[in-house]
Amino acid sequence: MIKTKKLFAFLLKNFLIIHLMTKFLYVSLTTAFLLMSVLTTNAFAETDFKKIQGEDLQNNPMALDILKKIEIARKQFEQTKENEQKRTEQQKLIDEQRTLAKTSLNEELKRMEKRYDQFTPTNAYARFVSSTNSTNPEIFWDQFNYLGAKLTIAKDARDSILQQGGTYADAMQQYVHYAKMSKIEMLNVIKDLNIKHNLAQKEIQSYFDINGHLPRYENDLEAPCYGCTEKISKIQVSSEQSIPVQIKSFEKPITQINNLQDSLSELQKAFVESKDMVAQKKMVFEMNNLVKQIKELE
Repeated sequence: MIKTKKLFAFLLKNFLIIHLMTKFLYVSLTTAFLLMSVLTTNAFAETDFKKIQGEDLQNNPMALDILKKIEIARKQFEQTKENEQKRTEQQKLIDEQRTLAKTSLNEELKRMEKRYDQFTPTNAYARFVSSTNSTNPEIFWDQFNYLGAKLTIAKDARDSILQQGGTYADAMQQYVHYAKMSKIEMLNVIKDLNIKHNLAQKEIQSYFDINGHLPRYENDLEAPCYGCTEKISKIQVSSEQSIPVQIKSFEKPITQINNLQDSLSELQKAFVESKDMVAQKKMVFEMNNLVKQIKELE
């Protein structure tokens, strides 16, 4: 029992000693940290506001390194600014040269246009028309204007593809799409222009098929009289006898092809009269579609 009390007293004594030492160590560390904080703050404060110059500057490697880097950055900035100024001056010179070259080119083109004015499409065609000795030259100009309108929108479609970065092959494909003229379209234009300028009768023209042909008959005596309004008799003369033949006027039935041709004629007329290039392009698409339908029904 006595040994137990002694052991307990010994442990209690040691525990108190350890506790006191812990408190002392905590107070010591706290004091040390506070002192270091104050000293460090003062040191940085002095460094921030201390001027380094003269011999002190020459003897301070860190300051010299900073100054060296500042000088390098300044020279780089000045060099960049100088290069930018040179580029601006060079670009200005290039723009001036381009303007002069463009002006010179336009002047040369004007001189060429004046020199070769008689060879332009319009003037060359005018000489052709004047040489035909025709009493109705307007029909030639209507043909010229129709084809000219197609070429104009074809060039616009081609240039539009090129400006958008398309290939030359794609551009030419668009050009051909708008500039092409099928035989059916061409014959329909000529038929309508002949009627317009009183060079043909609409009723007679309606007898021709889409290829510009009249119906063929092996025996001429069986051929009808196109456009006839009166009864006409024909006599077949042979070595033996003469036979009177009664000829009937030809009545052409109205077919789907006729309706498509009428629609094509209306579109062609509107196409020439229109000044809206977008609308004309749409009309070309519709005309090509009508021609395709007529070919399928042929």
